Parts: sequence; C-alpha cells; structure tokens
Amino acid sequence: MAAAAVVDTPFGHSLPPEGPHTVTMHAPGWTTALRFRDGDLTIINQLKSIYPRFFPFGPAAQLTAEISKRIGLKEGHSVVAFLSPDAWASNREHAISEWRKDKRLKEEDMTYHVVDMAGLRLYAVDFHMSKMMGAIFMWQHAGLTFSTRLAEHLLPQADTFAYLGEFQNELGVPTPTYLPEVEDHQLLRQRISGLLMRACVEGPKQPVQPDDVYLYQTGMAAIVRFHETAIKVRPFPVVVFGAVFHSTWHYFEEEPTGMKHYGKCDENDLNEFEKYLEEGGKCSYVFTEFPSNPILVSVDLVRLRKLAQKYGFYIVVDETVASFCNVDVLPVADAIITSLTKSFSGYADVMGGSIALNPNASSYEDIKPRLAEAFRNELFAADASHLFKNSDDYLPRSIILNRNAAAMSAYFQTQAEDAKVPLTRVLYPAHASGATNLQPFIRKSTPDFPQPGYGCLFSVEFETTEQTKAFYDNLAFHQGPHLGAHMTLAMPYNAMVLGRSDPEYHASYGLSPNQIRFSAGLEDQDSLVEVCQRAIAALLEAGVQVKKGGDLASEMIAGTAGVEAMIAGEEVKTGLDLMGGSGV
Repeated sequence: MAAAAVVDTPFGHSLPPEGPHTVTMHAPGWTTALRFRDGDLTIINQLKSIYPRFFPFGPAAQLTAEISKRIGLKEGHSVVAFLSPDAWASNREHAISEWRKDKRLKEEDMTYHVVDMAGLRLYAVDFHMSKMMGAIFMWQHAGLTFSTRLAEHLLPQADTFAYLGEFQNELGVPTPTYLPEVEDHQLLRQRISGLLMRACVEGPKQPVQPDDVYLYQTGMAAIVRFHETAIKVRPFPVVVFGAVFHSTWHYFEEEPTGMKHYGKCDENDLNEFEKYLEEGGKCSYVFTEFPSNPILVSVDLVRLRKLAQKYGFYIVVDETVASFCNVDVLPVADAIITSLTKSFSGYADVMGGSIALNPNASSYEDIKPRLAEAFRNELFAADASHLFKNSDDYLPRSIILNRNAAAMSAYFQTQAEDAKVPLTRVLYPAHASGATNLQPFIRKSTPDFPQPGYGCLFSVEFETTEQTKAFYDNLAFHQGPHLGAHMTLAMPYNAMVLGRSDPEYHASYGLSPNQIRFSAGLEDQDSLVEVCQRAIAALLEAGVQVKKGGDLASEMIAGTAGVEAMIAGEEVKTGLDLMGGSGV
C-alpha cells in the first residue's frame, strides 16, 4: 500500500473509499472524541459514516424511517427492528430491568409491532426518541441488528410492506422468517475452520469442521448467542479476565446471572479466582480476550484450563485482536469467538461474527446440540459474500498488519525509554508483561505466513491528560473507532468509551484515560513511524508540563471541562450515550 499521506478525509466521513456500508468515522482531535462520547448533536449531525451498530445509520436508518412512516407512528417516535422475536423480547426485558439504572424504561414507553417486507418478517420496537438509549440496547450492544446491506436490499421493495399488528408481549407473535443461506455461508465456514487448523501449536485429535462454525451478523451477536446457550447448561455468573470490548462489558454487567471481573490477568487474580472456586463459588464460563483490547494483556490459559477441568466451567476465548492467523487456542478453549468485522474482513465495510466450537473439548456434547438447535441465520447473503471476498487476502494482509504494529510499537518503546519523553509505557506483547502467557499459543511458522505475531493493535500511555491531548491532536492518522482496517486508526479508547462508565475502576486494572489506542493498517512501515515521530516532536515542542504521580482517572474527568471548545456552532449535549451502557 502507498505511504501514509496527510489525512484529508472530511470530518465525519469514513476511511476511503467511502460507501454506504463503511463502518468507520474520522472525527479528529481529543475534544471531538469527548464530545462524541457525551452525545453532542453538533458532532453527531456531521457524521456521514459510523459503526452501524451504534444506532441505525445510513440505509438502516432509512429503513427504520420507512417502517415508522408505514406504521403511522406518533410524532417524535421511531423504531428499531430485529429479525427475531427473541431479540425483540430480550430488548423489552432488558429495557425495563433494574440493571438499566437511570435508563430504565416502563412497559408503556415501548410498543411492539410486527411487519413484513419482501417476504422478510421484522419485529419493531416503537419508542419516543427521548427514550432511544434505553430502548435499543440489544441493537447497540448485543449486536442483534440487521445490516446496511439488508436494509439497502429491502428499501426498493417497500411497496411489499404488510403490517401484521401491534403486540404488548410475545403471546401470539407471528413466527419469524429469518434469512436464507447461500453458498458463501458454507465457504466462510470452510475458510474459518481451515484457518483454525493451519499451523497448530499441537495436533488436536479431531479437527474443527465447517459445521462447528456458526455465523452471525456481528461479533457481539456471536457473544450473546453463545451466552444464551451456555447459561442454559450452567446458569451461573460469567467470569471475565482482562479488559474486554466495551459492548461485551456492558452486556455482561447487566446480565441477571451476574459477572465477576479480574482485570489485571496476573497471578494474584488467578489465585483469587481459584480461592473463589474452592470456597464454592460458581462459574458458567470464563470469557477472555487473548490478548485484550486495548491493553494487550493475556491471562494464563494453561492454568485456567486446569481449573476448568477441576471445576467444570467452560473457557471462551475472543481472539479478535490477534486473530486466527497468529494464535491457536484450541488446546485450551471450549469455544472461540471472533468479530469477523475486524482484520478477517480487513476493509471496514462489512460486519460479521463467528463461534467455533472445539470438538475435542468435553463441553462439546453439551453445547453443540443446544447451539445448533437455537441457531437461525441472521447474516444476510450479500454480507456473507462480501466477507468471503474480503478475506481472500487475509493472510497476506495480516503479515503487513503484524509488521506495522511491531514497527510503530518498537519506535514508541524507544521513546518510553527516553527520560525526556513523557511516554510511560507501550502496551504491546513485545514490550509489556503477559507475553509469556501468549507465546505458547503463537502458531508455527509456514511459508505463506513466516512470522506469526500479535496482530494490529497496541496502545501507548502518557503521564498526564494534557500530554495525551497534545500528542493526539498532532497525530496525522485517521481518528475514530474500529480495528483491523486497511488504513491506520487511532483513538483515545478509554477516555472516549469508558469516560462515563466508572473510569476509576477501569483505571485500577490498567485502562488509563491517558492511553491512545492504535490499529495498524497496510501503509508503508517507514511512513507510519514518521507520522508517530512527528506527533512526539510536536508534543515535546508544546512543552506540556510533566506531572509525576496523581490520580489519572481524576485527571481525565477534570480534563473534560475543556469540552466547551466548539467545532461548529454551539455545543448541544443530549441524552445520547453512543458508547456507554448502564446509567451513571
């Protein structure tokens, strides 16, 4: 790919090339990130592209508007629609749950409708726009959405619309139609099962077969569908090790079965977990990212496997960050969950997720029949085809992603070792603790993938909020959410995503608000390092006061006072909580 050029993408647009299905946005600057987090309409109204799971956007928004018009909703009302009545029901149960805190809705705040369009049945939740963030959790965080491609397919067929009625609960609800599968669904399963079996760290007795792979419309939908299956067998709390994607966190923290969290992933955490089990504590399954987003720590999976054998819980590994090509967790995992939206797709223009069951695990006979019985296809044919096409060059792309992340993180490590630079640490397995837990699971070298690595993601941490802001405001990469894309992205992940959701707690296990997360792209390695060098030079030239010690979480909260700076017009804060979960 060409050298990293000056970013000339307009504010609110996606990485180029932009299209109706792109999942990124460019929203440069520290203040912008915090204003987006706070639901500022002067930011949101400028967006031409966004991750479509945040809320219906683009063709999905057009389709929900069409449904709203044809149902004849009251003024100020809108809908969000699902493909399955169980998602519809779960959304209702969640919206009125006490877990929702200040976003909790009443039964009368929502009305439920069923409609048909082009032979597809949709289950719509009707709500006043002021109640939006309480009414769309299963779309926003659980990922039980329909895609922009499906919306684009349905919109020209709006004249086939049929209204099947209003319902107050699930009684008498018309049965779902779901989506047909095409050849590319099976080709995707074959590709994923093949990737899981290449260059294994040890030879499993039984290979993962294509019918052990289940495809979903998003990575979060895969997590949710596995969870729904697992708690039927083991109705106990989920135990989470390490940092996890913010929607995963919000989903687990609001689940009735409960969540226990061990954030540092160190030996003390494992000792505490073992003590909990010895004293009779229950665990449905352990969920961990390997390594974790955004601080790249990895738990000791070997020790966890021994505990699982003794106490009977499952181990579920989300290896999205490192990805299939780099790590092989089949020796320890009961199930492997992946967001196919990320580096597997690689071009930031389609969503998808997968569950791969391990046929060698003792849990296989418990989980497989239940997951197979519950599975209904909700991955639209055009999305499956696009995922399959994008992943044709998955291995060659991943070689470059590994190389570029390693090169940029190595440069930052030299700066962290320089006393004149207020860079405190680089969060990347080659330069941080926890790599010893990851190393035994790095795949073997092969001619087509000679140097397996750690994936595209890393973070860097500064001493103060002022320094972090000065660096980020001079960092000439696209700035916004997403990872695994063809172009490099950066964002203040923790400040932007967790700044309204107990930042002190998250900082206590390593998610400092003074971290910038990078997702390496496919650009020229030297030009990427040059961009990083220029940002460090600008930071030093700015002469931002170096402050030792202090409460980083409190600094971040105090730093939000500067959010009054304007991009265009007057700042307007709303109840929109695009990144967060429970009320605060």
